[in-house]
Amino acid sequence: MTDSRHGSPTRRAVAAGALGLMATQAAQAAPRDEQLVYVGGQADKDGQGIFAARLNAPRGTLTPIGVVATLERPTWLVAHPSLPVLYALSETGYGPGEQGKVHALKADRATGALTVISTVASGGGGPAHMSLDDRAGGLLVAHYGTGHVAVLPVRADGGLEPPASVQANTGSGPSPQQQGPHAHAVMVDPTGRQVLVADLGADRVFVHPYDAATRTLGPPGEASIALPPGTGPRHMALHPTGRYLYLLSEILPEIRAYRLRKGQLELLQTLRAGGEPPINGAEVAVSHDGRFVYASIRVEHVIVVYAVDEAKGTLQEIQRIATGGKTPWSFSLDPTGRWLLAANQGSGTVTVLARNTASGRLSATDQVIAVDRPTCVVFPAWG
Repeated sequence: MTDSRHGSPTRRAVAAGALGLMATQAAQAAPRDEQLVYVGGQADKDGQGIFAARLNAPRGTLTPIGVVATLERPTWLVAHPSLPVLYALSETGYGPGEQGKVHALKADRATGALTVISTVASGGGGPAHMSLDDRAGGLLVAHYGTGHVAVLPVRADGGLEPPASVQANTGSGPSPQQQGPHAHAVMVDPTGRQVLVADLGADRVFVHPYDAATRTLGPPGEASIALPPGTGPRHMALHPTGRYLYLLSEILPEIRAYRLRKGQLELLQTLRAGGEPPINGAEVAVSHDGRFVYASIRVEHVIVVYAVDEAKGTLQEIQRIATGGKTPWSFSLDPTGRWLLAANQGSGTVTVLARNTASGRLSATDQVIAVDRPTCVVFPAWG
């Protein structure tokens, strides 16, 4: 499988039926039992942008709206927790001295339509991941291309200012993908005073001091941890209690459980999450109640389900299920916890899996929509 970050994207048209609905459905208000869904992706120039749909929470039916904002390679999206604002990066800027971009878009809650509020430089090349700090006053951006980590101030209207702070991490590994640092995920830790960065190229989780009031990052400190050479850490997810962190790697298909204690990461467990490398693990998430962890394995086209030992924070695999598509780049649980939506980049589909909230197990449904090279699914709290 070829990672399209390192090659030209292939052409795959968005289904005509999905786009044909855009003009009519985007103008209609959503019923009360429907939730807005936004999908980012790697679509080519004929169809690239942010795609919207509606999920009927009682039935699990997924209805496409269409492309609601035309942007270049919006591969990662983040929703503001209270304002009707969506943030989208443009995964560009891989040339020498180039930077990517981040867009703030105001949403029409009824129709899903998006209007750009502001666009700023991202603070590095090839941005790949974003998250908001606890105050939603700073948007953190991890750059796969250059390894930089940046903080962009969030205005009162939800718009963005240019980066207030940028840190350049260093490091490399034995894999051909690890010739330099590749920051692949970024988040504020439960203390609110540190930022965690999973760097695929450096085989590190860098821990930066963070001042939320000034949106300032410091150089990585002693709390940073090293992983075995060639691991390739990719994405991570916090347990709702803030006591545990789950880290999924890409080059070695492994998932790690850590205890978070006084700003330190203590390794609890390492589990094999997939078959043989390379380019395997993709996304990881924790259920809203903290009882289950989910991970997508791209080359096997599956979601792996783990039960969480609530006393220890360790994991036990309980299920491995096909997503109904190819190359699940990412996925997201809906606010009710009853549905999991998988962004299948390889097949150009978003599929719906039903979730048993008691057992955590997933089951297939017949719900699928066509989206050109999807990579990210977001349910906004205000949607």
